[in-house]
This record gives sequence, C-alpha cells and structure tokens, in this order.
Amino acid sequence: PMNGVACFSCHVNGHTNGAFELGPDARPNEARLRVDTPPMRGNFNLMQLSSKRSVRSMDHFAEIEEYFDGDPGMMQAIGPRAHQKVVSNRMGDFNAILDFPPAPKLGPNGKLYKNKATKQELRGEVLFNGKAQCSDCHSGPAFVDDYMHDLQVERFYVGRPEGPIKTFPLRGIKDSPPYLHDGRCPTLHDAVEFFNIVLETKLTEQEKEDLVAYLLCL
Repeated sequence: PMNGVACFSCHVNGHTNGAFELGPDARPNEARLRVDTPPMRGNFNLMQLSSKRSVRSMDHFAEIEEYFDGDPGMMQAIGPRAHQKVVSNRMGDFNAILDFPPAPKLGPNGKLYKNKATKQELRGEVLFNGKAQCSDCHSGPAFVDDYMHDLQVERFYVGRPEGPIKTFPLRGIKDSPPYLHDGRCPTLHDAVEFFNIVLETKLTEQEKEDLVAYLLCL
C-alpha cells in the first residue's frame, strides 16, 4: 500500500481480480455506487469506458483514473501519483494491446463453428439472438453495442432508480465473475435469471442452461 496501487493490482494480467469497490466518481461518499472490476482485455474495441461515465478513449480513461487517484479523499488509501499526461497516455497505449482471451469455438464473425460447438451451445446461440434478447445490446464480434441502457430495475423494489449502465462486452465473460456492473450476480446462471426477470423473457429451465452453455463459449 505504501507504494500505491497499480492498474494490475485489480486488473490481474490485464483481466480482473473479481473484486468490487466503490466507484470513485461521485460525491459525497454516500452517493458512490459499488462497481465490479471489469476486464481490461479488448478495451480497444470499445467506444465508451467505465460503467457510468462517458469516457471516450483509453487515453482519456487513463487521465480520468489518474485524476481520481489524486483526490484527497483517496490519497490516504492509495497515495497520489501525479503522473504527467505523457505517462497516462502510455497507460492507454498499453491497454490497447490487451486482446480478448481465446475463444476456439467462435469464428471471425462472432458466430459459433457448427463443427466445433455442441447442440446445446448452438441452441444457446439461437436463444441469445432471439428469445433471450441478449443481442439487442450485446452485438458484433465483441458482443457490445457501446451504448448505455436503463433497465428500470426500480420496477422491482422500493428505492432510487439506478439509471443507465454501459453495456459491457461478453467476450471472455466466463473468466470474469461476478457479473453486472456491481457484481450482484455471482454466476452466469444468476445473470441469465436476472435478465430473464428484468426483460420478462420467460425462458424455460432448459433454455437457461442452453444459454449459459453458449456464454461459456464466448
């Protein structure tokens, strides 16, 4: 701790340590949201970074992170770094070379190879692009639309609305539990059930299993 915290302290090997923390970009502390540590891999594919902020490039993201790390309220925990812009830009350059993990069953267009995937995985792909409504937000080779969406989860509880949350890519999703921006879903099965409720897709138990099998291929 006396030496501060590096990017890889949380994003282990460019991926994630699965931990969550309070988001740094809200004040007072009572208003700060719990956020999951997302993978850094594949960030070069994204047009927006961070779950609640409209950060438009990896260089900008590095500068933003440096700014909040220099906040007096956080210095006691992680120590100030006071990097110059040229240094934070190099951080963005490094992030740009971190690719998604291998997905041997996926073709270059993001579709499953029919000669490599199981019948269950292929059924899951059909559900992903149809009844389960996943591809409405998770589209393209990185399975992300680079938009923010409001799921209106306040329909299901009494409390303040959460507002829009950025769509995260699903490539390599099997390696980065817990799920959703705040880690509320410990497993992929939990995430599938969450969206089954929120989107009212009425998936059967078999369809949920098929969808999880497909997600494990990404």
